[in-house]
Amino acid sequence: MYKLLIVDDEKIEREGMAELIPWGSYGIELAGTAWNGQDGYEQVLKVHPDIVMTDIKMPVMDGLELIRRLKEEFPDIEVIVLSGYGEYEYTSQAMELGIKYYILKPCDEERMLPVIEKVKEEIETKRQEKSRYDTTVKKLLPLAKEQVFRNILLNRETSRREYDFFLGKMGEHRTGVYLLGFRNPTARFDALEQFVIENVLAELYGGENILMETSINKDVLFLINNNDLRKIEKSVERIRDEFVRVNSQPIQVALSDSGDIEHVNVLYTQLRELFQIGSPSGSAVVLHFGRLSGYEGHSSEFFRYDRLKEARDYAAILFEVYLGFIKMNLQGIEPEQKKQICRLVYQVGREEKEEDTGIDFDWENADNNDWTLICTLADLTADLREVDVSSGKEQIRMKQILQAVYENLRNTDLSIRYLAKEVLFMNEEHFGRVFVRCRGMKFSTWLRGVRIGLAKEVLSYAPDTRVSSLAELVGYSPDGQYFSKAFRKETEMTPTEYCEWLRQKNA
Repeated sequence: MYKLLIVDDEKIEREGMAELIPWGSYGIELAGTAWNGQDGYEQVLKVHPDIVMTDIKMPVMDGLELIRRLKEEFPDIEVIVLSGYGEYEYTSQAMELGIKYYILKPCDEERMLPVIEKVKEEIETKRQEKSRYDTTVKKLLPLAKEQVFRNILLNRETSRREYDFFLGKMGEHRTGVYLLGFRNPTARFDALEQFVIENVLAELYGGENILMETSINKDVLFLINNNDLRKIEKSVERIRDEFVRVNSQPIQVALSDSGDIEHVNVLYTQLRELFQIGSPSGSAVVLHFGRLSGYEGHSSEFFRYDRLKEARDYAAILFEVYLGFIKMNLQGIEPEQKKQICRLVYQVGREEKEEDTGIDFDWENADNNDWTLICTLADLTADLREVDVSSGKEQIRMKQILQAVYENLRNTDLSIRYLAKEVLFMNEEHFGRVFVRCRGMKFSTWLRGVRIGLAKEVLSYAPDTRVSSLAELVGYSPDGQYFSKAFRKETEMTPTEYCEWLRQKNA
């Protein structure tokens, strides 16, 4: 039997396909239905269908975005597009995403059957290929497991098949895991040094407690299933005693918080923060958050490292940095601590590069002003990501525009006219032309997208934020009326409905 999920916002079409067609007689199990792309994506996570039959034009998330997500995360799922008359442009876009099968609406059994049979043949061919692939993987299991583990730690792109393979090898150890890291501050551990660490740890801490291990740059990392600090410290002291025989350099050792295996890359970010905060000559045997004083919260609580890493232009970087400062202000983080958190974000970002070409910035003497720190962190991050913001007059001008927007984002009078006349002192028409050329859309459309995008992220982070406060945070009048209209235009939901949707999603 092949599992099918139907995604269509038209109730009559959706229920008709679900109830009137005898799917079982065609070897198909109807696994569920969904009314939009977001609902469909969540159903995919629950029921793991073999086939998704989806409409294109739907609210909240359309079919094209659903297809993109499925292609990235679940490449084994076959997708059939339901296309109406006059929707050829959307069908063409779906084909560009790799979709081979579509059915013209209104759908009936006669139209569906030939397409379904072709899709079943395609799935069977893929399953046979997967069987051969799995046989090969089994032979290379230890190496493959370590490589996938390393990719997940570094938040590198990993196929759904590789990710599921990794989770399968974890067995029951899906929650309550820890990351234990050893760092040589001066150079990578050589083979002998790594051998000492691995063997002493397995002997004293217990090989059964070590779920996985790998090395990344100057770090040797172990995924462990408990945090018996006494045993860990005893193991570390013995490792340091043995280590001085092969290397006189001091090493750092850090232990993350507890976490789920799905978020193990966050645990690695915590370790890198600890290595930056701690000192190789400190008195603590093991650096861990419970023993650090004067540090409230982790930088990963406020800044989304994955989004900063994926950022391909200055606008995306500024959005993430500005959002991080909104979160810190909501938590009442003091100015000096904001500066230290920015330092951590930058230092952790530098570590992600194979070859550090970052600037040695003097954070200690940096201005504590929010806007200065936002621009500093955004510029340094752009340099790390090799985002060019100064190779031509138009790029320089666009950077000035973006910075002016975010500096004045909370101003309800913010517009092209205001920025051109009061801030940048440039011709309004020229401003508009430059913006459309660089961003591909009108300024007002882009600005609304930024403001509502920030509002959505704030609601995800702090869902109890009042609508009036949220409106002010992103530059709308505190009465909330115009903000709610803009929010609905971008999301097809009110802020209250969006919060409820978030609660259901995370339930």
